[in-house]
Amino acid sequence: MQPVQQTPQYWLNPGPDLPPRTWQRRTRKPIIVISSIAATILAVIAIGALALGVQERDFTADGSVVLTDQQYEVSATDICGGTGEFEDVRQGTRVRVLDEDLSILGQSELSAPELSDNRCFLPFSISGIPEGRAEYLVEIGTTLRYEATESTLAGGITIEP
Repeated sequence: MQPVQQTPQYWLNPGPDLPPRTWQRRTRKPIIVISSIAATILAVIAIGALALGVQERDFTADGSVVLTDQQYEVSATDICGGTGEFEDVRQGTRVRVLDEDLSILGQSELSAPELSDNRCFLPFSISGIPEGRAEYLVEIGTTLRYEATESTLAGGITIEP
């Protein structure tokens, strides 16, 4: 039979105490303060990134309806407006921008007309149109509907029936 082996034990030899670690005490508060400031800055950046990422961007749709010779008439006060099948195309007519599901994205009215080169220009501007739709539909009164892209609407669309 073999003798029972004892587990070796590792003990420091008795001696003086280890020197105190004063560097840990001196740097504890600055490390906590710097870490807290860094965490706060990162939290603000993260919240800002989320807010900007979730926020939907929009643009302003500018354009005008242009009526030619037989499509408009001039009133006694030199205000032009549609005639015949374009009778409802005049100052104050509702203009709407719809998406592919025919949901209304924004609306406005035709502004004061301008008569130039035998043509009647009726401008409009609709702000707050959400970006990123595949297709937009511009509806003028009950008569006219035109398909348009985002770049066409933002750059200024000219509708000539």
